[in-house]
Amino acid sequence: MGLFPETNQWELLTAAGLRGDFQAAWIEGDDVDAIAAEAGCDPGDTLDCGLTTALRWHGLGSRATLAWMGPHAPGWTFALVFGDADPRLGLTERRVFDLWYAREIDEFSGPGALYEEEGLDDLDLNDDVGDEDDLEPHLVAVGRLTGRFVDAAWLAERRTLRRVTAS
Repeated sequence: MGLFPETNQWELLTAAGLRGDFQAAWIEGDDVDAIAAEAGCDPGDTLDCGLTTALRWHGLGSRATLAWMGPHAPGWTFALVFGDADPRLGLTERRVFDLWYAREIDEFSGPGALYEEEGLDDLDLNDDVGDEDDLEPHLVAVGRLTGRFVDAAWLAERRTLRRVTAS
């Protein structure tokens, strides 16, 4: 894996349908079901689906907090969070890189933990608060640290949409 992805990460995500608010977490650990349980997800209320279906469920105006969760890279789980929840999903005992972006007010918040990591000095990580322009370097940083950037194969993977009952 190179230092930079082949394609702009934020452009890939918006082209895939993430045009509104964006809350995501890259969670250290491979056991998705255990992580989901720790995050307070209802094990009986799940749907195995792709990103398009997850976005459609969210777009239906569901008031429930939902998380589209699944493998990201060896040692890492990804969660796209829909609804009014902490993107960290209350996972205080795990290493988590969380990003939050509200398009309506063009406000971004990134993981302060990134600034403690080595090997990111060449990225423009101004601070953990900013606007849409600040998303790309943070997404690149997370890709480097987790060992995988977003690409077409990543976007095509199926993950599990889960109802979050606590966070």
